[in-house]
Amino acid sequence: MKRLFVVANLMALFIALATPIYVFAGGLRESKVVFGGEFTLPKDEIIDGDLVVLGGQAELQEGSKVTGNIALLGGRLTCFGRVEGDVVGFGGDIALQSPAVVRGKVILFGSSYEQQEGAQVSEVLRFESLRPYATVPPFRFELPNPEWLTRSWMKWGGFLFRVFAWTALAILCGLLFPRPMERIADAVRNQVVIAGVVGLISVVVLSVGIFLLAITLILLPVSFLGFLLVVIGWFMGIISIGLETGRRITEWLKQSWSLPIMAGVGTFALVFITNGVSSLIPCVGWIIPFTVGMVGFGAVIMTQFGLKEVI
Repeated sequence: MKRLFVVANLMALFIALATPIYVFAGGLRESKVVFGGEFTLPKDEIIDGDLVVLGGQAELQEGSKVTGNIALLGGRLTCFGRVEGDVVGFGGDIALQSPAVVRGKVILFGSSYEQQEGAQVSEVLRFESLRPYATVPPFRFELPNPEWLTRSWMKWGGFLFRVFAWTALAILCGLLFPRPMERIADAVRNQVVIAGVVGLISVVVLSVGIFLLAITLILLPVSFLGFLLVVIGWFMGIISIGLETGRRITEWLKQSWSLPIMAGVGTFALVFITNGVSSLIPCVGWIIPFTVGMVGFGAVIMTQFGLKEVI
């Protein structure tokens, strides 16, 4: 079942990336971002947009309303109010109390969920299996010793932490830099092969250039600045491919999510699958996430960090 789960996720991602979609148009609404701590949306108050909760606790009191979607990364969400869009949980706890109403779906990625009698939701989708791959080979049974168990949980705990960190970063970039991310994602969709070639050439040329600048010592600060720009561009490229993946998932589910939610969901799926496959395949598994990063970096170079559109 574990291997079937991996294959199903891979097929879903590749089919989604290979399928042409309609690009949603329209302006971005105002969104509310909560970093840790406690947040309460009082009675009769309205958030005209999306609500993103990164840790901490959030409560929507009775009579309150969120016109967009809610994304929860860790922490707890308690809802007595009304949500016009979807509620997406990446870990943490979600509780719908009476008389809460969610017009869209509740989508759970490893989140605990409680729905009180009287609370209304159109559909609940659960993706509970966050531990991606079996650590004991098939047809073999043995009792693990405590040391092995500790190493295993540390390994997969670190894996999940990286996935959630990428997801949080994607949502923040979607909120802060929506247009540059859209331009980079468009370049990936329309010219993926060219982006890959540009990315490969750029990685080679910039690596050699940064190394030559570094060994001169005098130009060491310049080389450090160049290295920093490469890292930022690499991150932006991967997150933009995550945005494109989120667009395909949105089309597949026939939903209309905002850009930060699409970026978060798509990056979660992209990083989960590519890094998981890299862990499964020894020696050469790194080629898959490296190729994804190279294509994204090429799109960043082509669009000059998302400042211009590529025709």
